[in-house]
Amino acid sequence: MRVRTNSRRKSKSGNGWYLLYILGRTMQVTGLITTLVAATAFFGTRDTVAMLRTMLAGVLVFLPGWWLVHRAGQSQR
Repeated sequence: MRVRTNSRRKSKSGNGWYLLYILGRTMQVTGLITTLVAATAFFGTRDTVAMLRTMLAGVLVFLPGWWLVHRAGQSQR
């Protein structure tokens, strides 16, 4: 009888990586849309500070989403 010495335990949630991936992609799209809307809505106005703050908010939503997608892709392998 053979025993596998390098067998890995399966996690209870096999779809956990998929949920992280969906959440990450949603955050990426939300951040991208927020940044693009800020750039177009404030174009040509004097509200530069408001535009930069809104764009920063979009980037701060986008980056954790990118990190989640990157992490979910690694855990799938």
